[in-house]
Amino acid sequence: CSDKTGTLTLNKLSVEQNLIEVFAKGVEKDYVILLAARASRTENQDAIDAAIVGMLADPKEARAGVREVHFFPFNPVDKRTALTYIDADGNWHRSSKGAPEQILNLCNCKEDVRKKAHSTIDKFAERGLRSLGVARQEIPEKDKDSPGAPWQFVGLLPLFDPPRHDSAETITRALNLGVNVKMITGDQLAIAKETGRRLGMGTNMYPSSSLLGQSKDAAVFALPVDELIEKADGFAGVFPDTKYWNKRKLQERKTYMWEMTGGGKNDA
Repeated sequence: CSDKTGTLTLNKLSVEQNLIEVFAKGVEKDYVILLAARASRTENQDAIDAAIVGMLADPKEARAGVREVHFFPFNPVDKRTALTYIDADGNWHRSSKGAPEQILNLCNCKEDVRKKAHSTIDKFAERGLRSLGVARQEIPEKDKDSPGAPWQFVGLLPLFDPPRHDSAETITRALNLGVNVKMITGDQLAIAKETGRRLGMGTNMYPSSSLLGQSKDAAVFALPVDELIEKADGFAGVFPDTKYWNKRKLQERKTYMWEMTGGGKNDA
């Protein structure tokens, strides 16, 4: 079993600028990138921050003309970052970027906006692209602890994480040696399938909910869980505890030697 991000892929993200979906009126794609860059670290960056700030003509643009008041770092619960800042006219603002569902909830988006956003996210995923939500907010109280005015959903950024140059060859060699290779990823199912297709490891993948007997597919629902794990090329939307559970189920079969590669090894 293998993680996807950083193991099968490079974890070197790029933004597909021509596919950016803008939701706020009067906003250009370049401004969506700028807002996302505002909500990114300019030092000690992770892969997402580096990709977004790297889209600017000059990385210094991320803080140009504004004074940083407070940076809200990413955490596994909120799944977003944010920057509170003051513009040249003394007005206070916040920008935020993060997991689309978290950003949609932050903005308290209406159902029609959510449907459009989910449709866009699905289209991105079918092309192997991850989605990143971007939002903005004014802070009339001029206080970093103020909840501020209602958040506005600005847009969705598509992110591409290319496969490692040697992943496909490594998987082929493993399969030829009789080693089954399964992808275990927290990303969406469509992204997992597209990555599996590109790497030649198969597209017979399932959401993690299928492991909990929650599949809407009757054929999948009827399969014993250990048999489903054995037949699958991978699972998507997986949490750390699911990786451990996968490991335990395969070990219970007794007929398998099992190993986890990548960062997921710590989870399993």
